[in-house]
Amino acid sequence: MRESKDVKILNFKNKASDAAKQLLDKAQKNEPAITKDLKSIAALNNSELTGLENKFKDESSLADKLSNSAIKWNNSIASEAKRNNDTLRYTMIFSPDDYRSGYDQVLSELESRGYNVRKIWDAWTLAETPNDSGYRGINVTIISSQKQKFELQFHTKESFRVKTETHGLYEERRNPKTSKERDAEILDIMKTIASKIARPKGI
Repeated sequence: MRESKDVKILNFKNKASDAAKQLLDKAQKNEPAITKDLKSIAALNNSELTGLENKFKDESSLADKLSNSAIKWNNSIASEAKRNNDTLRYTMIFSPDDYRSGYDQVLSELESRGYNVRKIWDAWTLAETPNDSGYRGINVTIISSQKQKFELQFHTKESFRVKTETHGLYEERRNPKTSKERDAEILDIMKTIASKIARPKGI
């Protein structure tokens, strides 16, 4: 007897929930050492390590992200869990004048402590191009010596404020149920807001 559609959806969501719990369990074990290093590095260059109260992604939100991405890209939950980089996430804030030098110093210091910088997404370079997503900042995927993958975002106060204020729109865009028309409308709104953010020196 073939599984009903409802049963398939339930099984899919259960797999996403289990994967989210496993990712969070691992991140919680490895977080103290990573947070300690990032606090130390932030003190070295007078940057602001912010949002530590939200360093762990909410389990329900993480499960939804895994599920939505798997649906969008026709992938398995296991594949999406392996790709996930923001179960544990941090944000460093710099002034526009110190942003580029601070960014370089942080990555250099992390590498000297055994961290592996794996992927860099510089959204500043995409501003006012066809790939502009209405986001400003640099997001870096890093792997610790404990093999813990995490995301470190680099922001100015202005770009961080806008990111926080438009987070609801970002979540709506990520939802596979959002229509193409609404997606395009949200993108236009986010790009208009982002166009007013000052570009940091050296970026």
